[in-house]
Amino acid sequence: MQYQTFRGADVQEALLHVREALGADALIESTRHVQASQGALAGRTMVEIVAAPSAFPSRGSAAGQPSRGSGAGQPSRGSDAGQPSAASAARTSRLQERARARAALQRRARDADHPELETTAVGREIVQLRLMLDELSQGRPAKDRTRALLTAAGFEGALARSLGTGASRAARGSSLELKHWLRERVGEKLSCRSGLVEAPGRRLIACVGPSGVGKTTTLAKLAARARLSCRRSVRVLSLDTFRVGAVEQWRRYAELIGLSFEVTPNAGAFHRVLHSATEDLLLVDTAGRGTAQDDTSLDACLRGVRELKPEILLVLPAWLRARDAERAVEQYATPAATGVVITKLDETDQVGGVMHAPLGRELPITYLCDGARVPEDIHDAAIDRVLDAIFPEQA
Repeated sequence: MQYQTFRGADVQEALLHVREALGADALIESTRHVQASQGALAGRTMVEIVAAPSAFPSRGSAAGQPSRGSGAGQPSRGSDAGQPSAASAARTSRLQERARARAALQRRARDADHPELETTAVGREIVQLRLMLDELSQGRPAKDRTRALLTAAGFEGALARSLGTGASRAARGSSLELKHWLRERVGEKLSCRSGLVEAPGRRLIACVGPSGVGKTTTLAKLAARARLSCRRSVRVLSLDTFRVGAVEQWRRYAELIGLSFEVTPNAGAFHRVLHSATEDLLLVDTAGRGTAQDDTSLDACLRGVRELKPEILLVLPAWLRARDAERAVEQYATPAATGVVITKLDETDQVGGVMHAPLGRELPITYLCDGARVPEDIHDAAIDRVLDAIFPEQA
């Protein structure tokens, strides 16, 4: 493989020389800064890229493209005199797309979160390296680029393939354009429903899910919102007699928030309390056991309940992997979930995995939690808020 050396005032100029000479599929061996030693540019810092033509150029890349010094810019053989060739038009379009991507990245570099990126030498180098990565990704097949973005977000398997269907056209543009297309694609499949504690009338809300995902804290947040913001009466029924300290934790919450609390260790006790309760909102806390089928299970407790239509919220942490999210949906299939609560959003920036639960079963997302504060760290789910969590803005 024959490598060639190209230089430019910055990464973009050097890459442009590479692509003009070797095509979009050129293989980059190395990139470094060097000092020009002669000519008008002597003493200036230049970007040097060592590259070679691809062994398997894609259609319209290096094969058939003019190399440097071989008549670049002249009409290709067979084209009408004075008219640009198809290859030249395509190259112009790609350059325009890169210019738009470069401008967008530079705007983000100047935002409030990262103002230093455009004002320091290191910051400018970071911007240039990111631009170079974006440039290099343009030569990858559309399917590979789409899969890489979905994998980076946490999506896997059949759901990732489904979300990526039809991305070929968007993938011809910049990475920013492809991300925007994927964001819209996921948004079309998302469903959100909120306002459960604010809705008029009596309501029963139960939280289910594995141990440690935040069921008790989520219910405490909902209870505090209902009491403090909506001025509604609340009673909590706890089926969790297995976790050490669970009952004591709820008694502290009840005292602080001002609500009624009952321990209902079995279906009989649950029905007795439910029959006598007069509160607007009944919140049910459960143990982290999805397979129990005895009279301590939520399914047994809700059997025969007619006067209230229960809301069953499956609580899952944002960092959950795709396979574990799908497993949780299966494990807590009875009683059937009516919504999903995503917790611990402050602990990860890759939340595509947990989205396999709502997207795989077409369940609405009801609440998003991003901390342990009661009741501050709970938010009504909204599609834009969920999409911001899935595809966080990159600096």
